[in-house]
Amino acid sequence: MDLNGKVAIITGGGRGIGRAVALDMAREGCHLVLSSRSRKELSEVAAAASAMGVEVVEAPLDLSVEANVTALVEQALAKFGVIDILINNAGVIFVEPFLEATLERWDQTMNLNLRGVFLLSQQVLRQMATRRSGYIINISSTVALGVPPQVASYGVSKCGMVGLSQALYEEAKQHGVKVSTIYPGITDTRMVRDLDLPTTPDQWMLPEDISYCVMFLLKQSDRMIVKDLVPWSTSYDRI
Repeated sequence: MDLNGKVAIITGGGRGIGRAVALDMAREGCHLVLSSRSRKELSEVAAAASAMGVEVVEAPLDLSVEANVTALVEQALAKFGVIDILINNAGVIFVEPFLEATLERWDQTMNLNLRGVFLLSQQVLRQMATRRSGYIINISSTVALGVPPQVASYGVSKCGMVGLSQALYEEAKQHGVKVSTIYPGITDTRMVRDLDLPTTPDQWMLPEDISYCVMFLLKQSDRMIVKDLVPWSTSYDRI
């Protein structure tokens, strides 16, 4: 896919992986609709992307609320008339012993990490299907391949994203739309740095590494698709 002039929605676009993806896509001439819960971080990324000559829409909102998702899609279509790419990247994680996990944090995790992805993917796919063109990329986690009990809600939400991606793939291919899932290993983001992990940042990948994976998927020919991509640091060998 030639990204020049395309339009992409990127959730969690204010920092970490979302920020890296947004800036890489802007360098390729892709117009952006950026969503994040932090207005300040979002504005900083938007300014950096705009300086590269692309148009950027900022949408600081909670994607677990259906009305917000509808407003985001309508805002994108009102500005650009089309949505070519959706990167479902936004997420939240709580680290806590399984027996101490609360229903409130469980619901908060599921609402953003899974409910929000379902709502946004469904609305965007409807629009893509009318043109028989588009690409949805879901950012899951290697935690979905083996869920540790101390991050049960996060891991289960990412397992759910994998199942959703499979259903999306089967539905979308009937309409000429691609769906892929990326399973990043430990990546140096603020969310990960806030965790108490038995590793050090020099063992982790960088957000730019995951962005490279996104760009790799987007640039494949229309004849093929990489359904699942699992990047992992060469310095750390455990999931």
